[in-house]
Amino acid sequence: MCEKVIKSNKTKRVNLRVTEKEYQKIVGKAKKANLSTSRYVSLSALDKEIIFFDDIKRMNHELSKIGNNLNQLTVLAHQGKIKEVNLTKTREAFSGLWDELCKLVKRKG
Repeated sequence: MCEKVIKSNKTKRVNLRVTEKEYQKIVGKAKKANLSTSRYVSLSALDKEIIFFDDIKRMNHELSKIGNNLNQLTVLAHQGKIKEVNLTKTREAFSGLWDELCKLVKRKG
């Protein structure tokens, strides 16, 4: 990922103590978010939303499943095996994913 290097005016240091289990959990979450531990803790403490790669990966998987189902339905329609399909649930699933994607883009922007 490319990030602009912005000169920081951070002059204050915050030290805290955590258990080994808490430390491992924080470090694990920072890695999942592709952030340094310091940046992750700062964003968390300041109530900033953090985007996890797993969220994007899950969305991609769900979109792939929807696309696969639509392709299968298209094949069946071309073969004349089906004439009408209720896509209400598919539309709802896609709309939900679209909303999540829009939120991610707004958070990142």
